[in-house]
Amino acid sequence: MPGNWEIGLEVVKLMVGASVPAILAYLGLALNKRLKSIDQAQWQNRKIIEIRLDIYKDISPKLNSMFCFCMWIGDWKYTSPADMVNLKRSTDKTVNVYRHLLTEGFYASYDNFVQSVFQTFNGPGEDAKIRSPIISTDGDRRAAFKGQWEATWNTMFASGAPTPKEEISQNYNIMMNEFRACIGLKEAELK
Repeated sequence: MPGNWEIGLEVVKLMVGASVPAILAYLGLALNKRLKSIDQAQWQNRKIIEIRLDIYKDISPKLNSMFCFCMWIGDWKYTSPADMVNLKRSTDKTVNVYRHLLTEGFYASYDNFVQSVFQTFNGPGEDAKIRSPIISTDGDRRAAFKGQWEATWNTMFASGAPTPKEEISQNYNIMMNEFRACIGLKEAELK
C-alpha cells in the first residue's frame, strides 16, 4: 500500500501535468495580445507616415518655389510676388492643420524658414512681405518676370535689409532635413 508521501507525489504530478497546458495557454494568449498590439502600433505608424508623405507631396513644391524665388534660381522668373504670398498662405494652412501629426522639429524649422523669407505680422489686414530685393546683383525682378509685372507688387517686399541667401539656404536645408526625418527617412537610407 502506497504511503502518504507517494499519494502526495502523485497529486503533485497530476497538478503539474494539468497546469502546464493552462500556463502554456495563458502565455499563448498573452503573446497573441502583445503581437496584436505591436501590429496595431505599426499600422498607426504606417498611416501617419502616409499622411506625412501626402503633406510632403503637397507642400514641398511650394516650399521649393519660395526658396527659388528668394535665391534667384530655378523657375523664380515665373513666380510673381502675389504667388509668393499665396504659396506662404497655402503652406501655412496645411502645416498648421496637420501640425499635430508633424514633429516639433519640422514645425520649428518651417517657422525659421518662413521667417527668413517673409516679414510677418505687419499689422491688421497686412500680408506678409517678401524679404528679398526687387533689384540686386542677380537682376531686376520687374524686367526678368515672365509675365506682366504689376506696380502694386512693389509694395509686397519688406523695406528692411533682405535676408542673406546663405541664411535662407541654410534654413531651407534644415527644414527639408527635418521634414525627411519627420517622414521617417534617414540620410543614409537615401544613398
